[in-house]
Amino acid sequence: MARIFALLLILLPSLAQAVERALIVGNDNYDTLPSLLKAQEDADGYTALLTSKGFEVTTVYNAPMAQMRRQLAGFYETIQPGDTVAFIYSGHGWSDGSNNYLVPTDAEITSSAAVAVEMSIPLKNGVNGVLDNISARNASLTIAVVDACRNNPFGGNLSRAVGVTRGLAPIEPAQGTFLIYSAGAGQAALDRLGDADTQEFSVFTRFFLRNLETTGDLRQATITTRNQVQQAANIIGADQRPAYYDELSGTSCIFGECDSANDDGQIKGVIEEWAFVQNSKSRVVLNAFINKWGDEPLYVALAQEILSGLPVVQASNDAQTAFVVPERTTAPVPDASALEARALNFARLNIRYWSQNTPDVPAGVVAFYADEVSFYGKDWTQAQIMADKQGFIERWPVRAYDIDEDSTTVSCNGNTCSIEAKIVFFAYAQERAATSRGLAQFSYVIDVSGEPKITSESSSVLERY
Repeated sequence: MARIFALLLILLPSLAQAVERALIVGNDNYDTLPSLLKAQEDADGYTALLTSKGFEVTTVYNAPMAQMRRQLAGFYETIQPGDTVAFIYSGHGWSDGSNNYLVPTDAEITSSAAVAVEMSIPLKNGVNGVLDNISARNASLTIAVVDACRNNPFGGNLSRAVGVTRGLAPIEPAQGTFLIYSAGAGQAALDRLGDADTQEFSVFTRFFLRNLETTGDLRQATITTRNQVQQAANIIGADQRPAYYDELSGTSCIFGECDSANDDGQIKGVIEEWAFVQNSKSRVVLNAFINKWGDEPLYVALAQEILSGLPVVQASNDAQTAFVVPERTTAPVPDASALEARALNFARLNIRYWSQNTPDVPAGVVAFYADEVSFYGKDWTQAQIMADKQGFIERWPVRAYDIDEDSTTVSCNGNTCSIEAKIVFFAYAQERAATSRGLAQFSYVIDVSGEPKITSESSSVLERY
């Protein structure tokens, strides 16, 4: 018995010792799909960084299907419970509307989703996707970085675009997973910023590697990178905004000691919300941020600086920013463009009014709706809408909605106008210490034959921040 016990003492330390391991794939040279420019270079950058931080790294270049499967299978076998696992992919990617896929170099051009699925590796499908296999091996922390196109129509040599439908399916990573996409829904991940761009690494990777090495913190590095990539892409008129999914229950520090303030969530929270707020032109959004983060003087000062440059809006007697429902003319407007402008202004007013943080909002907001409305697929009365709004306000006392004017479309047929708008939303409940923020697609149908009224409303969340 003593000998057995002694043997266990020898074995247990090695069995319990967690390992940091990574599989990195860089696919540049495709047989028939457009070749990329920076995937191998990106893979080299990640390899150098993670190796220097003590990870056991396996790097694969230009892998066809058989090689990718072999490398993934071998990688899965090395993972032990408690390990920290990083999977990093740079190359082509696409979605069939339900699942997201990585593309080996021997995949062929096709217009068939079924054929494309057979030629691709699922990222997560609940059965045999890359993240599914890693999760099944009980890693304590999984880091996944996918620097691939999330916009499926075919693209040129500067963007990573291949597939059959637009957009990327929502994904819910397992607990303990931090997943980063280099581009948001319907966007292409840029290799470079035009022919004159000779910088090392793709646009996303050049920022993310530097930020991660500097901070050692996944959340902080990702949020900083997201803003930098968006600004860089705007230089050439492109739209790329990285997205991430955070299912970590504790710290996101993976290198060194990081900033100890990050561990209690305070710094993480204000940085995340500042990333959302800093480009806002809404007084409601900025004031809500200031009220919530009054003990963070630096960020409050930055928000106040933005506020000082915004035009003054109508204020209520108690000095709180407020919007009232004005009387609206019933005079006929014969011009189609004028009808579109009238409908859009009405929708803007509805969104701004809904962003007021006063208890009597439900009573006023129903004035925007017809007596009977198709409300999220249901035929509702004004009373039902008012009850729904009241319930939402009780759950989220602080609300701020900003319409993305550039993506908004309006079309009128007679006196009925349809509006499609992307809206950045923010909601906060102090008692529950809960925050909800992201990007949503709203659809309105507005009757402008007399006093404008909403006759149909629906929305869907595109992305959460």
